[in-house]
Amino acid sequence: MIELGKSMQGLALVDYDNVCWYSKETSAEVELRTEDLVDTITHRFNSTFPELRELDIRFYGGWTDERGIPSPAASRLVQVLPALRGRRHGLIVRPSLAMAMCQCPDLLLRGTIRLRSKRKRQKMVDGMIGCDTVFVAADGVTRVGVVTNDDDLVPAVFSAHASNPGRTLWMRPRPAGEGLNDEALAQRGLCIRDYEGSTHG
Repeated sequence: MIELGKSMQGLALVDYDNVCWYSKETSAEVELRTEDLVDTITHRFNSTFPELRELDIRFYGGWTDERGIPSPAASRLVQVLPALRGRRHGLIVRPSLAMAMCQCPDLLLRGTIRLRSKRKRQKMVDGMIGCDTVFVAADGVTRVGVVTNDDDLVPAVFSAHASNPGRTLWMRPRPAGEGLNDEALAQRGLCIRDYEGSTHG
């Protein structure tokens, strides 16, 4: 679990299933796909915030069922994370699963994946990302980025930018400038970058 403070220079909050979805891939395929994502995130953070030396990457998703037991997806992903830690693009990179919120790291939230309902579905994941984005940005030190293609998180990203101007990044697979609110957000200084590196704002 990461600790917030002046020693942490960068934090990426990643909506994992939104940008790196998979269903029945092997652990090797999950590792390759996740490594590509970590590499892309690290490269974009390094070019956006050249002063960074360290980057924590938190993957959000349906990691615990109704009983608090890790989901199959969490079990597969946690196996590949140790191989992705280390130096990358000049940064010390530490990926982890977000099993709890930054504000309450000792509180494991149950039911981020609901397996007992008629259809499997995630719960609270967007809420966790949104709350963590605003909470971390409020410290005024961390460079924070949200990695998602989900416009439901636009208010949280902008709120983080408003409290931490120039230190907030929205990264997504969609080209910068194509979102309904991109122009307005960019005019207010929010940096929006796509995976290919184009920038808006």
